[in-house]
Amino acid sequence: MKTVLRILALLLLIFSPDIPASGSEPYAVKGVIDLRQTATDNFTVKLSGEWAFYWKKLLKPADFLSDELKPDFFGIVPSYWTSYPSGAVKITSMGFATYRLIMLLPPGYRNSLGFNLPVFDSSYEIYVDGKLMGGNGIPGKTEAETTPGYERVFFRYNPVSDSVQIIINVSNFHHRRGGFWLPMRTGTFSEVQKKYADGWARDWASISFLIGFSFLFFFFFIFYTRDSSMGFFSLATTGLALRPLFTSNFMIHNIIEMTWVWIVRWEYIGLYIILTGWYWFAAILYPAKLFRRITWVITFIFALAAVLTLFLPVRVFSYMTFIIYPLLIVLIAYSLTRSIKGIIRKNYVDYIYFLTFAILTFAAINDVRISLGRSAVFSGYILTYTIILFVFIQAVLLLHKWYKAFTEKEKLQNDLEYMNRNLEILVNERTQEINSRREEIENQNIKIAIQNKKLSETIQLKNKIFSVIAHDLRSPVVNILYMLNLLKEEEFRDKYDSFADASIQYSQQVINLLENMLVWGRGQEDKIKYSPARNDFADIILTNMSIFKETADKKDIIVNFTQIGNSKAWFDKDLMDIIIRNLLSNAIKYTPRGGRISILLKDKTLSGEGISLKICDNGVGIPAGKQINLFTASEIESTPGTENERGTGFGLKLCHELVSINNGTIAVESTEGEGTCFTITLPE
Repeated sequence: MKTVLRILALLLLIFSPDIPASGSEPYAVKGVIDLRQTATDNFTVKLSGEWAFYWKKLLKPADFLSDELKPDFFGIVPSYWTSYPSGAVKITSMGFATYRLIMLLPPGYRNSLGFNLPVFDSSYEIYVDGKLMGGNGIPGKTEAETTPGYERVFFRYNPVSDSVQIIINVSNFHHRRGGFWLPMRTGTFSEVQKKYADGWARDWASISFLIGFSFLFFFFFIFYTRDSSMGFFSLATTGLALRPLFTSNFMIHNIIEMTWVWIVRWEYIGLYIILTGWYWFAAILYPAKLFRRITWVITFIFALAAVLTLFLPVRVFSYMTFIIYPLLIVLIAYSLTRSIKGIIRKNYVDYIYFLTFAILTFAAINDVRISLGRSAVFSGYILTYTIILFVFIQAVLLLHKWYKAFTEKEKLQNDLEYMNRNLEILVNERTQEINSRREEIENQNIKIAIQNKKLSETIQLKNKIFSVIAHDLRSPVVNILYMLNLLKEEEFRDKYDSFADASIQYSQQVINLLENMLVWGRGQEDKIKYSPARNDFADIILTNMSIFKETADKKDIIVNFTQIGNSKAWFDKDLMDIIIRNLLSNAIKYTPRGGRISILLKDKTLSGEGISLKICDNGVGIPAGKQINLFTASEIESTPGTENERGTGFGLKLCHELVSINNGTIAVESTEGEGTCFTITLPE
């Protein structure tokens, strides 16, 4: 991996385009750019900023001999004139205009200057200090008078004074946009010439590099047609290799003569080829039904667009860029999203793809801004150079894939040879494996026997619990029947209220016993329904206090409730109701007449301890020996209350299970003869 990164860094150095120099470059203001502090024996600058702009005028140097000619406004260069704000002058995409700029040079500066001009949409001519220095096509005031042209222009000029006047006449009646969108560069002739030559060299190097790799991927596809991604990658790479011929330096003129219309046509057809190849490569790299259908639709759109591009005029089919850019955004977004998913799954290849897709995204945004005449980080198109990085990475991944396949094949062959040579050893190993499996089965049988024993113990425990419950149920039910029969007698009618209260109390005992039994039975079968939500703890406590108020009052027991902070937590309301009811019932049962019960609900979320509930009494307490296995003992033992109240003996076991289901903890602190505290802690 380190070797790959070093090679990538080297490629960046070789193919890196012009990067803006650190610090601020001179900027034209009101049609004047001051180079007096910049022009040295070795410098280059971009002539960007506010140029004087004259709409619907093709002015000659003689027109500026007097100062009477005023510009319509000062337009920002580089940018299309359609992006200029509308005011007194209405700007349209079709038309003609003059740009004018004054360069201020240091006093006596007479070194040769170089001028590197981009193309204009769609024809222009440039004058420097009154001399016609070149241009593209023939600018005119009507479509019939105008001949469009694309070709990079570079020339030398020796200044004759301390200021240089630049006049550029631009006409556009053939493209959807007018003006120029790339910066014009000047500076010391040798430096500008060097950068001009470097641009050509980089373009030819890019073409050679990409053509070579497109053939490489195509041959891989021919030999291994099942991997169609290589075929589409080759298609996209071929389109990228040919694109510099029709953009930037327009090197197609070094091969054949081609008209302006066909240069633009092939530029757009190349874009369709590139995007079609990339879409299919992404659809195969990250397969998804919906994206594959989208890719088929986009393929049809680009095929139709390519046919229309061959026949429609440039000013019509050039609007396809408004379709191309959104589709490019969809492709980039899909690739980035799927590579991020791969990173989440810790697929190291997706780390590489994500990095390269991110670089490609940056380059695409830069190139789109340039094509729209907007400011960008780099001064020229850089997508081709970043594609070179991606192509190189794809080649490395391809070689890695084939190397991995080769090593796996070699490993399988070695394994086969090993099996042939060591068949007897393998049989013995297989026998040992069977013996090992037999031991595992025996261990499983032992585990099953242990589980059966536990099951038998559980059944015995259930039988014992049911016998206890039957006894405890019989007593309150008999009492209820007895009091109901007494109420039928005339002499006991005056005791109706006391008998009714007693019957309610006995009925509550029956309900509590039945509910505990049902919940405990479901717990033994792992069928307790757990439906957590954010509930109010205090509401449940107050409800249960009202339920047991009558019982507590009969024993003259005072029940106090204190709340500190938030009372809401995440738990199952029904299960927590059972827990509090059991703990409060036990507290009343084992607290002597005239005793005291304290309930404290405290919010400890700030310290990370959740929410805490403490129920304390000053009752009989629990012996130290019983506290150790209070919640987990297998034996069921019911201890009568202070006034011989009865219970099942498994209420605390049930509380422990239900608190655990709610992801909480329960603890006990007790001193025999002084009282008991139960503490429940739940997450906030």
